[in-house]
Amino acid sequence: MKIGTQLKNTRLLLGLTQEQFSAGIVSESYYSRVENNKSNIDMDSLLKILNYNQVSLHDFFEPVLKEDVDEELIRAFLNHDANKIKKLNLANRNTQMIAKVMLAILNKKISSSEKYSLQLENYLSETNERQNKYMVYLLLAYLCDLKQLKKIMDEITEDVSNQDELTLRISARTELVIIERFYNAGKEKIARQFIEMINAFPNNSNIILEKTIARYYLALINKKKEEADEISKILKITGYSKYLFDMN
Repeated sequence: MKIGTQLKNTRLLLGLTQEQFSAGIVSESYYSRVENNKSNIDMDSLLKILNYNQVSLHDFFEPVLKEDVDEELIRAFLNHDANKIKKLNLANRNTQMIAKVMLAILNKKISSSEKYSLQLENYLSETNERQNKYMVYLLLAYLCDLKQLKKIMDEITEDVSNQDELTLRISARTELVIIERFYNAGKEKIARQFIEMINAFPNNSNIILEKTIARYYLALINKKKEEADEISKILKITGYSKYLFDMN
């Protein structure tokens, strides 16, 4: 993806105008040309714009260095990239199992949810790695019934201030799944509580998407159809509508 396109997608998700986003760091006319990929932007100006809008450089650019396989698998799932998951060379049996569950969820073929849940819970009892635990909680949030969500809710409501970038993103995505499930079950009061929790997360760029989708559900709960439609439009323009199941 070109830098101009990525800047535009980030700005739209933040709900800012070109003038607000460029913040006088470059002229609005020049910034408009950058977004349209008609002009290049120097790294100094780019960094200033990203810093001003609290957008992390790590999240803005695709990682250059090869990531650990587990982290690569997690990011592929968070990005709904089933093809990437299929191509990963996963030697560990547990990681292969997790990848299988991820693909079932992305392809909406979770008829074996009880079997998958049992496998994930067994793995959960074996691992001490927090990031892996959080990833399992995210997968279980898709598979378990509403009553079992209580355990997951208790596990992910710890202080997020000390979480690393990827764990924070996993936490936000888990809460988003919970919001969607409670909203679809007609339990809007509980869904609203989790929307408030996501909104209280640090304003890091890596959860712009999750915060935007949370705003979408809040608009639905508040019966603000025009606002919900506008957010839906932005998600479609930026190519992120796949993250909302009811928009597919």
